[in-house]
Amino acid sequence: MAEYVILGGGGHARSVIAALVLRGETVRGYVAPEPSPALGPLTHLGDDDCLDALPPHVLLANGLGTTGSTHARRRLHEQVIARGMEVAQVLHPRAFIDPAADLGPGVQVLAGAIVNAGARLAEGALINTGAIVEHDTEIGRHAHVAPGAILAGGVRVGLGALVGLGSRVLPGIAIGADSVVAAGAVVVADVDPGSIVMGIPARPRGDRGDTQ
Repeated sequence: MAEYVILGGGGHARSVIAALVLRGETVRGYVAPEPSPALGPLTHLGDDDCLDALPPHVLLANGLGTTGSTHARRRLHEQVIARGMEVAQVLHPRAFIDPAADLGPGVQVLAGAIVNAGARLAEGALINTGAIVEHDTEIGRHAHVAPGAILAGGVRVGLGALVGLGSRVLPGIAIGADSVVAAGAVVVADVDPGSIVMGIPARPRGDRGDTQ
């Protein structure tokens, strides 16, 4: 049985903790700038400075979610790697992950999500509750597929992109790096890097340069 420490103290951390507990893992506590009421009695271990004092057998899980941008989540992951530590995968026992899918380090697949054959999830990718990643789809590093989103076969999602709540992406579409697909959008054409698309069908609505 592994022992985990959660990085972050918000709502996504609660989802990560639930996944680990259902797998029978032990959660030692969490690391955050301040104690979090959202995590109740779970032990607040301190801020990032406490990471260097953790025993070597402890695994770290990224508890930061995404609110319009994946950048904070990505930065946290990279800061941990820079310390010479690793960020563990979190795979909910009630997700379906095909044995022929390829999952990188730090990947999270949460409750009810489906990852089908030939899908490739790069380092730090997040497949959130009830999302579907169809066959041969590629999810780039630190990209987030939000709850209920459906990605058809052969979709390519770039580094740090956010595919929003309940959106749909047609087969073979490319979602550019650091782009945002708004909630409920239906994507029928490639999405340029750094852009924001929304609507049915999805159309450009600016870029996210001010959120970098």
